[in-house]
Amino acid sequence: MSDPIDDLKNKWNKAKTSEPDQASTSHLIELSKKKMRGAVKMHIGNIAVLTITLIGISAFFVYVAPLKETLSHFGIALMTGGLLIRIVIECYSIYRSSKVDFSETAIAASKKTMNFYSYRKRIHGPVTIGILIAYTVGFYVLTPEFTDYLTTTQVILMDTSYLLAAAIFGFSIRKAIKDEMRILDELKGLQEEIVEA
Repeated sequence: MSDPIDDLKNKWNKAKTSEPDQASTSHLIELSKKKMRGAVKMHIGNIAVLTITLIGISAFFVYVAPLKETLSHFGIALMTGGLLIRIVIECYSIYRSSKVDFSETAIAASKKTMNFYSYRKRIHGPVTIGILIAYTVGFYVLTPEFTDYLTTTQVILMDTSYLLAAAIFGFSIRKAIKDEMRILDELKGLQEEIVEA
């Protein structure tokens, strides 16, 4: 008597887990791929903005204000070096995201996704703050030589306007970071659902 009941339970469990889970897992994998593509688009956008900024600053210091003092060269190196480092980080992020293969086993893909997520959180934390501090220090290191070419009022205006620009830039960076972390949180959630499925 227990055999027909066990058979019925087995059939019920198979029916519950066969097609619906396959379909939902495939759907979750497609959503994961879409979220990762969204994150990669953000990296490409960051690279474009940073590259334009780097070219603009470099052109300014080469053609408009070729500063000569060693301290100014140090400031320029901090500013352009920070931008260059961030561009390299964004390129590396695209490379790392390409290594996440959602067709692997759920556990392997989830592990790679979590590693990528942790990596991006570190980039948005101490690395980004360090680059912003270096850029700001680099900017203010230029002030002494700018006083040779500009009036005191112009230098004060330039230094104070940097604070406003930094606040606006910081706000936009913060928004971009929140957007990316939201996408990565959703991706993390999808990966957890795939592992549980």
